[in-house]
Amino acid sequence: MRCFEDIKLTLKKGIELPQGTLVLVSTNRGRFAEEENYEIHLNGKRLLFAKAFYGRKPYYKEWIELFHIEEEFFASPAEDALFSLISKCYRRVFVEYYNDAQTLRELKAGVSPEETRLGAKLKRLGYTFFRDWYYPEGWMEGGYKLQAERS
Repeated sequence: MRCFEDIKLTLKKGIELPQGTLVLVSTNRGRFAEEENYEIHLNGKRLLFAKAFYGRKPYYKEWIELFHIEEEFFASPAEDALFSLISKCYRRVFVEYYNDAQTLRELKAGVSPEETRLGAKLKRLGYTFFRDWYYPEGWMEGGYKLQAERS
């Protein structure tokens, strides 16, 4: 649990980037005791939301989902900083990509998820399994997302 707290503390303090300050402005409890919702801003403007699940051992592993992501996040220093930070703790990540024009275009053209712009970035951070959730199941899963996992 310490690793997750370190991520929150780092984001609450803010990360200075060439494009401004990336900061966690609010957290609230999720649907489960092990789940928390984040609102992350860049220069005082909402950049994205995240849903963090801290795991329920031995049954469920931790994961984080990034969603309602503004277009300016993709291929930016903020994207690099946030992915680098979360890759230290999370073995499973989900990233909505419908505002990532390059990744969306590549997936529609048949490029494998790990070879897209977004997938290649996650692959460099140690993720080895990829899945394109172009058709999320159910009604609460959100939009198109790329899933990446490592063992």
